[in-house]
Amino acid sequence: MEMFLIQWTARWAVCGYLARIWVEIDDRSKVSTRMLARRWWTFGCVGFVLHVICAFHFAHHWSHAAAWEATARRTAEMTGWYSGWGLAVNEGFLVLWIGDTILWWRNLAWPENRIIFRSIQLVFAFLMIQATVVFGPPVWKWVAFVVLAMILIRRRVLVRQHRS
Repeated sequence: MEMFLIQWTARWAVCGYLARIWVEIDDRSKVSTRMLARRWWTFGCVGFVLHVICAFHFAHHWSHAAAWEATARRTAEMTGWYSGWGLAVNEGFLVLWIGDTILWWRNLAWPENRIIFRSIQLVFAFLMIQATVVFGPPVWKWVAFVVLAMILIRRRVLVRQHRS
């Protein structure tokens, strides 16, 4: 049951992230789009907070040292580089997501700052790919390919509709 909760809260977070991307492809300038995207973003953020809580509780028994060691072992398995710094990256990611969510709820226009928006989206895209495609189970490579294809097709279709 513990692994189920850890895995499914991670999937919950990824779904919230992808749903936000999906919604914002349409037209980020519409208030209704931004409100829906913000709800999905919050949904994903809550999922990630719960994922971190479940992982620390069930897998690491609230020991930061155990979490660091587990991260270092997993990183070594995947890359050959024994380092627990991925844990610090995840902690930074958690703070970034919570902070971005809070700022968005305080100001619906928060993502309109292009530099901040693009920077945050680049960080999120990079870390989501690392978490799912690189460090996730092999099936996620195919899932990521299909999801990316769907997003690109949707974007292309909507761009064509807006032009005509």
